[in-house]
Order: sequence, then C-alpha cells, then structure tokens
Amino acid sequence: MRSILSISLPEEKKKEIERRAKKANQTTSAYIIRIVELEKNLISEDELVEIAKKAEKDYKLGKTKKLTSLSALMQA
Repeated sequence: MRSILSISLPEEKKKEIERRAKKANQTTSAYIIRIVELEKNLISEDELVEIAKKAEKDYKLGKTKKLTSLSALMQA
C-alpha cells in the first residue's frame, strides 16, 4: 500500500532533486527511495570510529600484516 509523505524544501533543493531524478531516469519518488536505501548501507560515524579504534588496537598488538602490493592485499 502506498502513502504520501509531504515535506517542505527550499525551491532550489526541490529543483535539484528533480534534476537528479530526471538524470537518473527516475520519478522523484523513486529517486528518493533509492537514495534512502543507499543511505542505509553507509557506515555511520560512530561505526567508523569503532572500526578505527579496533584497527589501532590490533596494530599495537601486532595483529596486522604489512602488505607490499595491491595483489598481496587481494590474496590476504
């Protein structure tokens, strides 16, 4: 079932969203839905900080490997 969400935007922001949707060959609604879905997959700032802290801890404990090339990374 569909429902309607009304939001208030500055005119220029509305035009930008409409331009981007048109460029992506999507309706404005489909474009916004796609952007929301993409955003769900982003790492939050808190998650990024936690990952960095763990990486720093692992580095200090000697749990990291020094790689010499990109192919070495792909094989790791």
